[in-house]
Amino acid sequence: MNNKIIKTLIFLIFSALLLVAGYFVSKVISLSFFVSYFTLGYFLLISLIAYTYRKFTADITPSCDVIIPAYNEGRHVYETILSAAACDYDPAKLTITVVDDGSTDDTREWIRKAVEELPQVRAIYLPRNCGKKHALSAAIKSSEAEILVTIDSDSIIEKEAITNIVRPFVDAKIGAVAGNVRVQNINDGVIPQMMDIIFVFCYEFIRSSQSKYGTVLCTPGALSAYRRTAVLPVMETWLNQRFLGEYTSIGEDRALTCLLLRQEWSVVYQSSAVAYTTISASYVSVCKMLLRWIRGDIRENILMFSYVFRKFTISDVRTLCLQLHYIAFNIGIITPIFFIPVSLIYLIFRFSESTLLLAYLGILTMIWSIVPAMIYAKRYSLAKSLYAFVYSLFSMFCLSWIPLYAMLTLKNNKWMTRR
Repeated sequence: MNNKIIKTLIFLIFSALLLVAGYFVSKVISLSFFVSYFTLGYFLLISLIAYTYRKFTADITPSCDVIIPAYNEGRHVYETILSAAACDYDPAKLTITVVDDGSTDDTREWIRKAVEELPQVRAIYLPRNCGKKHALSAAIKSSEAEILVTIDSDSIIEKEAITNIVRPFVDAKIGAVAGNVRVQNINDGVIPQMMDIIFVFCYEFIRSSQSKYGTVLCTPGALSAYRRTAVLPVMETWLNQRFLGEYTSIGEDRALTCLLLRQEWSVVYQSSAVAYTTISASYVSVCKMLLRWIRGDIRENILMFSYVFRKFTISDVRTLCLQLHYIAFNIGIITPIFFIPVSLIYLIFRFSESTLLLAYLGILTMIWSIVPAMIYAKRYSLAKSLYAFVYSLFSMFCLSWIPLYAMLTLKNNKWMTRR
């Protein structure tokens, strides 16, 4: 039996399981019919689209500036700089710009050490902590490179990452490229391992499908690239963005992506441009990180609403795909908000049915875990793919409060995971 037949059978079995789950949902909880079957249809559709994804392979070497903003990162920033300097990109076309955002530890000393050792490294020292947006802006405005690559100061990139992430810019319509982010410290505990599986799912499944029509919704801070001529016209809007009257200082990567999409630039994903980032093994730290991410996502989803649905034309496939991904993104954020109140209602007023509810949630959670588990098993490790099922239960019982709390504290701009 060849691989195509096996893949088709797996796809059909998975589809059947999702159909059964959708039917079960509609019988157990009212108003879930639409969400269940929409999500089912979305997953089936993007499965097909993601299957057709192909990485970009064109050989181009535009001038490139690797920008690394750093705040209280210590030695980590030095390691990030070394990984960028060790890349296989043409040295004559490469500059590395490191911005110290008013650090109060020894970050500046590590940056100076890199500047002394590596001729392609230049440094910008901000007199006080201004925030990641302003650190990036200082480097972008001082750069003359065609392509701007941004890397977080706690990330390490593969040797070919820069060469690969600039390849898509052979298409003049592409304004930004999202890299492929993995967890560096997966052996530090269960949480980093679970997050690595979710990263693989989000990048190699969700973003792969979004990339097909240039509608990737977020270019990650860990590794992304931008066409300078696309970024400069939206810089001031990005820097001065407000939400509920407050300047926004979190979710800067999602905000910049949305502004580029508004300007009709295509945003794509390059699977071969890989960066590794460190994820805390602490439950509290991971919750803070996810809370910051979700706050930024909710804000941008609200701000983006009028743009996404400004038109509806069957022939405009790109806009239809953007609308589809936008709706699914919001459902993914909103659905967990109802987990705690619905559970409480069942326990207090419909206790006899609460066991059925928990059984349904457990079964549905296990079924949804099949997709990330299958992807991780195929790409990396069959044994470790089982953590996908662990994460689903962990997410349901330990993380479902985060979207609700994020919704109630949208004005909070604290980074929370930096001293």
